[in-house]
Amino acid sequence: MNLENIEIVVSEMDGVVTEHLSGMGELNVTMFKQYYMKDFDAINQIKSSCNFVFLSNDASISLSMCRKKNIPFYYAEKNKKDILVQILRRYNCTPENLLYVGCSYSDLDCMKLAEFSLCPEDSVSQVKNISDYVAPLYGGSGVLCHVYDILQESFVKKINKL
Repeated sequence: MNLENIEIVVSEMDGVVTEHLSGMGELNVTMFKQYYMKDFDAINQIKSSCNFVFLSNDASISLSMCRKKNIPFYYAEKNKKDILVQILRRYNCTPENLLYVGCSYSDLDCMKLAEFSLCPEDSVSQVKNISDYVAPLYGGSGVLCHVYDILQESFVKKINKL
């Protein structure tokens, strides 16, 4: 897979940097989520070479974490693909320059739009079937660290060609 032209990485948050686990209160309000914190270090590294954005259909707690970590966060109440198209316009990118990281049914259309798609090993089967690459990790165990490693190899190849 040639990732040398990637200009933006858009990732789901839940199921990628979390294990799909969260504490729910009586009123169906998310009380907490467990994040794989090393992924946030990897995101900072990714941001040194290209844009990085989280796109999620669950804003509870995720927005707060993204604000703390200075990571753009977009919320899609229903159709993630429509929001993804807006993100691409905002960052002046095309699907050919997009790496999308997803894991669930709501990510399918975004993954089909992206030139390159990646998912964790524990993603739903339909996502795994259309993904260009299935990371050998479960969500919440360093998936974005793995993405950084893959991108780093591609960016080094690109620099060497110059």
